[in-house]
Amino acid sequence: MHTKVRRGATELEGGGAEFVLWAPSHGNVRIERVDVRAEGLSAPVLTTEPTDDGHWVARGRIVAPKVFYDYEVNALHLPTGRRFTRVISDPYAREVHRDFRSVLTTGELVRPAPFVRPALRDLLIYELHVYNFTAEDPSVRGEVRGTYAGVIAKLPHLRSLGVNAIELMPVFDYSDPWQVGIRWNYITACHLFAPHRGYAAHEDGARAEFIQLVNACHAAGIAVIVDAVFNQVSRRFSYARIYDPNDDPRGVAPDCGSNPLLGNFGGTDPNPGSEPYRDKDWGGVDLDYARPAAMAFVRDVIRVWFDELGIDGMRFDHTLGFYHWKDQTVGAGAVAEATREIGGDGCYRIAEHFSNDQNELELLKDSAFNSMWAKGFYYAVDDALHDRGLAHLEHRMNVRAQGFPDEKPPVVFLDNHDDERLSNRGAKPWWRIQTPTIALLTHPGVPMLYMGCEYAEDDRTRFASGLPREHNPLDWAQTEATAPLLRLHRAMGFLRERVPALRSPGMIPIWRHEKERVLIYGRGENEPAVIVALNFHEEPQSVRVPAPGGDGEWHEFLFNLKFMAHGGAMQFHGSDGVIYDRVLVPGSYAHIYCRHRVWSDPEWVELFAVDRT
Repeated sequence: MHTKVRRGATELEGGGAEFVLWAPSHGNVRIERVDVRAEGLSAPVLTTEPTDDGHWVARGRIVAPKVFYDYEVNALHLPTGRRFTRVISDPYAREVHRDFRSVLTTGELVRPAPFVRPALRDLLIYELHVYNFTAEDPSVRGEVRGTYAGVIAKLPHLRSLGVNAIELMPVFDYSDPWQVGIRWNYITACHLFAPHRGYAAHEDGARAEFIQLVNACHAAGIAVIVDAVFNQVSRRFSYARIYDPNDDPRGVAPDCGSNPLLGNFGGTDPNPGSEPYRDKDWGGVDLDYARPAAMAFVRDVIRVWFDELGIDGMRFDHTLGFYHWKDQTVGAGAVAEATREIGGDGCYRIAEHFSNDQNELELLKDSAFNSMWAKGFYYAVDDALHDRGLAHLEHRMNVRAQGFPDEKPPVVFLDNHDDERLSNRGAKPWWRIQTPTIALLTHPGVPMLYMGCEYAEDDRTRFASGLPREHNPLDWAQTEATAPLLRLHRAMGFLRERVPALRSPGMIPIWRHEKERVLIYGRGENEPAVIVALNFHEEPQSVRVPAPGGDGEWHEFLFNLKFMAHGGAMQFHGSDGVIYDRVLVPGSYAHIYCRHRVWSDPEWVELFAVDRT
């Protein structure tokens, strides 16, 4: 695939437009003619001229602010002699109309503003689905609920949690051949250069409104990460239809034998447990990275999202399905390297590669990915909640002991879009989520919140059949009943911002009180700057809290109390003069002792005020 020609539609000086479709004859399919069918040009049909490298080029004169267009491709299937015609949308379209036509917007366009990205280690990520996040939120104006503008309306809420990065579930424009409505879009992407039109508040405004969201996030100090699906595309993807004589996007998979960039690629992770997922048919069609055009196409997609749309990082879905083991020149390894080259060293390159611990770490160390979703913490919290011991959680809290490089911290979470929420995995009533939340937000990795977790949203992420509940708006009314949990999230976000040790890789195992179900660990290097005592028991537990690092004052954050370290343990000096050398840690809660008091009394009252929701 030629990479110097600007493919798609481009406005030219003097009121003209150029249309470039790359569609070479390939294998058993010969492309014979390509016409541009347009509304908004001086002529409704433009006949393209072919180039030697497979491009079809036409120029026309613009007579309207927006040009709506598609391509009519005429092809010949050589083995049968059968001619067929496909009317396709532009695979390089920056915007898409609701009727699937491509859009060229003329005039001055919205541009992303400059932004200094937070360091990866400093991130607190919030994963959300653009529609489900605000579709039924009464605090958002009705006309923008479920849109990019709806997300903008919730940015003050996100900042109040300490969030400084959002991770958007896939926003590539997608098809809906089954007419089911809102999608997660992991197998339905058709227009990888265009933000999805269904999330725009105004018709044909998706590109501008997405950039407005990015600019609003950046103005609030929030980075934008998009969930990028580069292992597969929709069966309605234009390049799937051009080269398939059958063209049945709702039925059988397309014939890719003559396709220049689609085929069966798959992954080669050697973990036997991963075998069912390495080459699974999820209902789309693979980008075949063995064919150079596939990587060239994806590189162009990455460039548009960083350079034109202004994003800061990508989370790469299901790398297990397109990572070739130890090979960074093809598949997911090459995609990560291209992202680093285009987005810069400071962009976020997060893999979703669920294999075994050793293989996940090897991928991270070998490749240009600088983080990955790490599910071990998710399972370890489950063990602690269900009284299966604390050793697993202690291990998962220590990222260095697991082998993660300091410069490549894992993304950790209690909930995510794929798995059942913690609130439905034994953490009811809501207050049982408090201890896991404190563990998450004192973890030395990169913590990620999944939308609604801050108030214990208990929607089911999947049907009994295992299929995802894609249309699943948050129920914000639940915040009234779980206000203390929301305040805890805000307080922990505040503390994580104020205490550098909580964003460092250093974790110091201190003690496990297995009978009492209390885990104690420190955060910092050599000596702890913070000591955390997590109580997974529902009843208060009286325990000894070791305090490495010598005698002196400590300041407990959650209750705003002063403690003293003496003789290697935490003590509380009561107002009656009694010295208590055992600490009472509340049930389903914690103590957080800080070497330095980084909050004022008014700040603490504001964070924990009972009437704040």
